[in-house]
Amino acid sequence: MGGEFRDRVRIEYLRVPMRDGVEICAKVTRPDAAGAFPAIMEYNPYRRLRKTLPDYRDEYPPAVPYLVERGYVAVQFDARGTGNSDGWTTDIYNATERQDGFDMVGWIADQVWCSGEVGMIGKSFSAVVQWQVAVQNPPALKALIVRSANDDVYTEWVYPGGCLRPYMFDSYSGNMNAWNFAPPDPNVVGDHWNAIWQERLQRSAPWGIGYLSHPLQETYWQQRSLSADYARVRCAVLVVSGWSDCYPTALLRAYDRLQCPKKALVGPWGHWYGEEPVAVPGPRIDTRPLYLRWFDYWLKGIDNGVMKEPPVTLFVRRYSPPDVRMPLEEPGTWRNESHWPIGRSQPRSLYLTPGGLSDQPHKETTSDDLDYRPSAGISSGIHWGGGVLPWGMPLDQRLDEPDALVYTSSPLETELEVTGTPVAKLYVSSTATTAYFRVKLIDVAPDGIAKLVRYGGLDATHRSSHSDPQPLSPGEIYALEIPLKTMSYVFEPGHRLQIAIAGADFQNAWPTGEPGVHSVHRGGVHASRVVLPVVPLQSPELPLPELQPLPTADPQSLSQPVEYSITRDLATQETTARLHVATGAAGDRLELRSQFTVDDRDPAVAILRAEAFYKMIRAEFDIEVHSDESTTSDRDSFHHTVHLRILRDGKPYFEKNWSVSVPRPLN
Repeated sequence: MGGEFRDRVRIEYLRVPMRDGVEICAKVTRPDAAGAFPAIMEYNPYRRLRKTLPDYRDEYPPAVPYLVERGYVAVQFDARGTGNSDGWTTDIYNATERQDGFDMVGWIADQVWCSGEVGMIGKSFSAVVQWQVAVQNPPALKALIVRSANDDVYTEWVYPGGCLRPYMFDSYSGNMNAWNFAPPDPNVVGDHWNAIWQERLQRSAPWGIGYLSHPLQETYWQQRSLSADYARVRCAVLVVSGWSDCYPTALLRAYDRLQCPKKALVGPWGHWYGEEPVAVPGPRIDTRPLYLRWFDYWLKGIDNGVMKEPPVTLFVRRYSPPDVRMPLEEPGTWRNESHWPIGRSQPRSLYLTPGGLSDQPHKETTSDDLDYRPSAGISSGIHWGGGVLPWGMPLDQRLDEPDALVYTSSPLETELEVTGTPVAKLYVSSTATTAYFRVKLIDVAPDGIAKLVRYGGLDATHRSSHSDPQPLSPGEIYALEIPLKTMSYVFEPGHRLQIAIAGADFQNAWPTGEPGVHSVHRGGVHASRVVLPVVPLQSPELPLPELQPLPTADPQSLSQPVEYSITRDLATQETTARLHVATGAAGDRLELRSQFTVDDRDPAVAILRAEAFYKMIRAEFDIEVHSDESTTSDRDSFHHTVHLRILRDGKPYFEKNWSVSVPRPLN
């Protein structure tokens, strides 16, 4: 059922001046009625403000029409230099863009249709920018709904564990090149579209240059990250994530460290809202009623009890066989918790021993050796699916056993719930001066199938700091602490726990550049182990969550064209991942292709080629934007080049090249 204002909605497209005079495009969706209403703000660079939607209820995110029908104004902006806004963009989350967010809140609060109370909502980019606006504390901003955001742009997005993430260049940077150099939509901005576009073509730059140019944790990243000081956020925050998404660790860490009023919801899903038709793995739920109650409490002052309920709601996962595509449904149960981290959790150490995993360390110190191969990890999939979501999921982990050190427990006699953040505490050495260690926590079913549950990795030169890496001295033993992704999972009776340690994670961590043999030491004074936050089986005496279930996702909604392959050349010892994905309709079509190759004979050499193609057809033009990128490494440096070509009505119109080379840290 719709709300009070169903079918009584007004939509306007406005130009909103920022403090420097640049005008940002805003889509305002509001009740067609007299009076002032609280406003919900969202902005991103993803070209979503368009007039081609058949119904305002098709707007994204799905909460927008739902909230408008219930007495809210939705204000959605295109970020500066993107979509239908003026200006240009040279870098993601830059200082001017962050300043714009503050100005947007102030402008909204001053409008006659706004009550002066403003909230924010959004996923991914639109979630991260909420932190960046909230830390500035604009007076009108009272509440956030943060869906899938990192709290540290360096460690959680671009350089997890201190290693460059290939996804930044196999999908994301090329995609943004194609969009950011495309013109605004004449249907939205009118005759002014060409003037906006010309300035954009002359002054914008590819975002990937910034990613590669800052390989260490420094001011550049800290200015973009909440983790520099969580206490700066004073408004109320509802964080929402999914265990199959990229950011449950970041959001639950933020929840723990925020000092403002807060709640948390973590479901099984990937990078979607729980009510989206494509929200897999299920169970799908309608999160919009919770969002309404949250904003009603903080923006309308309605005492609906939302802050008296348990603050944390989790989906506790169970085993299902691995598949290259996210499953439509995942087994598990919903549960409320009164605290995060869970107060009753108990640390349990699993020690690496000659026989596998044990609750007790081996008395004598020994070690296991591992030849470093950059192709290790082909069964890991792509971190949360990346550009081919919902494909790219981990496979049966037995495929990776030849390239890893594997330690397996005895079969469990009873259920074992692990909820929290596992930590691998390893003692390692290497014949090389640089080394990466990837740790996987695996559930081995009675039939032998090995399912990847959680993982973590660290460039060992970053063992003390991401801003000041230190080389390894060959043969010297170092203590590493490697957090795995936060989790909530039940290992079932008869299943075995497994820890696998490798020197690479193909597709998820750019290879370190030096060949070598890595050693993991165990027993005695070097008792390597993984510490699990184990939760007793007895449930807390809290009411079960009151959720609104939705039907299982339609498989047809997940059937977009995707090509995803991994091949290994036995003669050259090169391993290559190829991706191809196409989305959108004929008038707004995006295609991405990439090819990432590593060489087991020379780990310093890695080559990533990526093509992005965006076609935009309007009455005024037929535009094609082609972005061709090359990101490569050798022993000394990383190299990134971009060749941008634009066709207008089938003829060459614009062309430009960029290139940057950045020394590898410690070289």
